[in-house]
Amino acid sequence: MISTDQILQQIEKQLGQAKVSDHEPTKREVLAAIRALCDVALNSTQSSSTHVFSPQNNPVTQMIPSPSAVASTPLKEQGANGESLFDF
Repeated sequence: MISTDQILQQIEKQLGQAKVSDHEPTKREVLAAIRALCDVALNSTQSSSTHVFSPQNNPVTQMIPSPSAVASTPLKEQGANGESLFDF
């Protein structure tokens, strides 16, 4: 996990770039990067304190169809001419 101190260092670095830039689109990109870094810092501190995962042993059950369900009988329709797929 990234430490909060590392994120703060990156925010300071980005802020320095924003201060020296005269190009408005570049400033906006740097500010967006700062926002993203803030979101990462806030989410990482929030998730590390609130989420505790414990492994669970859940048995895996497989669904095996019974032989009676597999056996099929042909369907009889009124408009069908024969048993072939190609009989119309």
